[in-house]
Amino acid sequence: MVHGESIVFSDAHQKSFEAWLGLNYDALTWQGRFEAEFSTFWESFFVPDQSLEQMIERFNYALLHAEIGPLNSWFTWLRNSFLCYTFITRPITLLELSNRSKVPYDSLALLLREYFLSHLPEYEEYFSKCFLVSNRVSPNLNISYRQIKEELSLGNEVEQKNNESVLNSMEVTLYPEWKLLSKRMEKDLFNSSFDFSKIKSNLSFSRQLRVFREVLIFLLIGIGLVFLVQKVNKKWEKSILEQISIYEPQLKWLDTTLSFQENEEETKKDFELGAREIEEVETKESRFDALSFDADIRYEEESDVVLTSWDSLPKDFDTVNLEQSDYEELKKRGYRDSRYGNTKVYRVLMRSVDSNASKDRLNILLKKYEVTRVDNVKPGKKVPGGTYYNLYVPRQYLKEFMAQVMEFDDAVLYESRTRTGRNPPGKNKVFIWVKNI
Repeated sequence: MVHGESIVFSDAHQKSFEAWLGLNYDALTWQGRFEAEFSTFWESFFVPDQSLEQMIERFNYALLHAEIGPLNSWFTWLRNSFLCYTFITRPITLLELSNRSKVPYDSLALLLREYFLSHLPEYEEYFSKCFLVSNRVSPNLNISYRQIKEELSLGNEVEQKNNESVLNSMEVTLYPEWKLLSKRMEKDLFNSSFDFSKIKSNLSFSRQLRVFREVLIFLLIGIGLVFLVQKVNKKWEKSILEQISIYEPQLKWLDTTLSFQENEEETKKDFELGAREIEEVETKESRFDALSFDADIRYEEESDVVLTSWDSLPKDFDTVNLEQSDYEELKKRGYRDSRYGNTKVYRVLMRSVDSNASKDRLNILLKKYEVTRVDNVKPGKKVPGGTYYNLYVPRQYLKEFMAQVMEFDDAVLYESRTRTGRNPPGKNKVFIWVKNI
């Protein structure tokens, strides 16, 4: 045939293809129950005088709308059979059939090979070599059925009927989707001016619209759930508040009729603050600072005693919790024993420009003198402003340990009393605070 000549399928060609398929109408139409529906579909799909390109568009349309697996498989088999029928009944090459049908030549070659092997399995080696298409310039692309028939001296058995297949008898008319698809095809395909590109664009738009509708519904449901949760939370919070009773003091003696009335005359006065007034304020402050208060009148209790000498430490630490410090004996106040308990605790406040170096040196002393931690806080814990140690020091090493600690950077030793439980036997509690500078 001349290259580029249109391939048209007349009514005779359509009926010949239907006979060549060898359809089992009893199974397809469920013993003739849906024979009228199937006939209507066939007439609307295989319209006479359609070109090969138009027929391929109709198959693409069916595959696009056949969403369930069985129907999609049946229309795929119908399209592949039509391509094989066109190859063996029309003078067309493999390459030209691929170009007209928009089916890749390698897929089309594989399809034709399987078809011929199903009819002529004895020529398996020949068909495997004949339909071997490895690239675009392969010479097998120009193969045609006429050439195959001459080389193998074949008869007309391949042209008479299609091979038996389970899809010949597939009960497609029983699916509910078949009725919808058949009506859609009857509406769109029963004319010669069918435009697949237009149908495809409309279908794409409808699918996009459906996706947008689903997303919109999802958002509305989400907003509704959030609104419902807020309402339920508010209602639940209100019910909880109603169940809670708060004690309020009943001041029955309070006269609620009393009110304070501002002195309008004084509130309206304008107070001027000049240089002379500022000098008077400074003079009054200096006089207040110069006042001497009786040193024996004490209204607050001491919580810490600064030890300025090693002699202030008790000589016998075994009796450290039974004696008073020099400060308390000299002052004879007894505040600490009576107000803050009987257990002595030593605290070291240390200022360091290199807290990491101080921490390393302290860790060496802790290991050397078998110092243990008091609570579950690890010694040397970083806290805002410095490092914190809460330790139990063996009493036999306490003085030596404290002496070496005080050799660090600027350090101050405090002695305190606590009401907490007594120290473990043979140990004293020591707090160390390393402040970063």
